[in-house]
Amino acid sequence: MKVGPVEVIICAFRRPEVDETVVEALSGAVKSGAVALMDLVLLTRDQNSVVHVRDLEDHLQADWMEMIVYPRPFTLLSDADLEVAAESIGNNETALVVALEHRWAKRLSDAVRESGGVTTLYARIPNETVVTALEADGFPAG
Repeated sequence: MKVGPVEVIICAFRRPEVDETVVEALSGAVKSGAVALMDLVLLTRDQNSVVHVRDLEDHLQADWMEMIVYPRPFTLLSDADLEVAAESIGNNETALVVALEHRWAKRLSDAVRESGGVTTLYARIPNETVVTALEADGFPAG
């Protein structure tokens, strides 16, 4: 099975639920074919500091389930990923942890390989670094 680069993203929300605009944005990326949702976990810390973990097998709302491209969810997220997510939220807050396959990068990598080339680096530049560079070059922030 050929798979593109897979990335884990943790998003923390200062409320008990993930905003619908976030669900719509992720759904749009999946529907466009740019990414595939491979695994998803929601962590919620209640008012007593107890962390509740829900994954795709816990019958999450239909919006999440509709994003699954593969016939069944994978188990890619580690306990360490979930620990980092849990540390990022306080009481009555939620963390969304997703493993996304970058299908656009796989298509690019396949084309490079088929043309005789090789991908020699795939690295993520932190957002803050990009913003700082753009501002230094005179581009407006935001």
